[in-house]
Amino acid sequence: MSEPIHATAARGFGAAADAYERARPTYPPNAVDAIAEALNLAEGRTILELGAGTGKLTRLLTAHGARMLALEPVAAMRNLLAETAPAAEPLDGTAEAIPLAAGSVDGVVVSQAFHWFDGVRALSEIHRVLRPGGRLALVFNRRDETVPWVRAMGEAIHSLEAGEPQVRDGVWRQALDRSALFGDWRSVSFRHVQRLTPAGVLERAASVSYVAAADPQARQRVLDAVAAILAADPQTASQTEIDLPYQTEVLWAERVTLKPGARGIVASVNANRGGVPKSPVDGARVHRLGLSNDAHHEPEPIHGGLDGAVCLYSQEAIGRVRADGHQAFPGAYGENLTLLGIDWATLAPGDTIAIGDDETGLLLELTNPAAPCQTIAHCFLERRIARISAKVIPEDARWYARVLREGVVAPGMPVRVERRADGETVRLDVPS
Repeated sequence: MSEPIHATAARGFGAAADAYERARPTYPPNAVDAIAEALNLAEGRTILELGAGTGKLTRLLTAHGARMLALEPVAAMRNLLAETAPAAEPLDGTAEAIPLAAGSVDGVVVSQAFHWFDGVRALSEIHRVLRPGGRLALVFNRRDETVPWVRAMGEAIHSLEAGEPQVRDGVWRQALDRSALFGDWRSVSFRHVQRLTPAGVLERAASVSYVAAADPQARQRVLDAVAAILAADPQTASQTEIDLPYQTEVLWAERVTLKPGARGIVASVNANRGGVPKSPVDGARVHRLGLSNDAHHEPEPIHGGLDGAVCLYSQEAIGRVRADGHQAFPGAYGENLTLLGIDWATLAPGDTIAIGDDETGLLLELTNPAAPCQTIAHCFLERRIARISAKVIPEDARWYARVLREGVVAPGMPVRVERRADGETVRLDVPS
């Protein structure tokens, strides 16, 4: 199953691919070196670039000898990429549905595009295709709006915003914070300058997706405003070449790899006020009837109640389901907790799941597998919801659990499975 890209991105970048190639900045050598070191670029390694655009970064990374796969969903940009970075292998697809096998690449890089992604889906897919020890690097060129004329130009450009994802607001960082599929994030920043003619600055403004996608009159108003700024500011007036300053940030983290067994981590906590998918959250307090920030559209006995207070799923199962072409990512099927490193095939009713501190942390008891329903049928090829039925493939089914001891849960917290002894489960009192 493919995933659609943002409509503004599709229209804007499709219309402005040539302008993007001419007017967008490249990346400074020290940033490229940081990426090369983070991903260990070398011969014999395979690197995937997501949202590769026209190949601005791709062509710089191919020089390091690694095999480069460049995925770009916009055909006009992908066609230019094939011309500008012939050493790379262009791919059609999206970050939310990467057309590669599990564990097939050594590193993933995303330049100037992660903010367009559905973060939870993209991180789950990136984790799936990376080999153990692989790393993900994110790269952003941001205009330095501490400079007055650059800030004024940005205000003119932002006047056409209509809710599109933005690099500058940092909302995309929430996905990094709410997923424990990758380790600690490291970051370095570099100053960068792009030298342009005044006409080049206007084309740089025109290459912004929502400017390119705007109606011609609105787009021209923005370009006229930018031209007036350049004519009036002392740093740019009467200049034949203009220095447009940037801050280039490179972030990277390593894929978390755990051998499936009785110990793991919480990869994601997901909640909403009802419906699917459930979105990642920072964490939650878990009470007898479930997460404090969660609810169901269909109450007990379909969902919820003491015996179905929490729904759990496995990141490893998500990978297996994705390999069959279905949609799968943390929270997709309404689960609250996605766990990494737990051997799902060995779970049984009565097993307990300890999260956090062994003595005082959250304690759950597995009750029964969660039967799939038609609410999630859109996630499956030919609506085959039985793909995650315990009657068909038990190791890929979700589990319901009751709360034995209330507590908090957050991404990254340790998880431990205790098997029921002698057919009985130790029951603990739940605080009222």
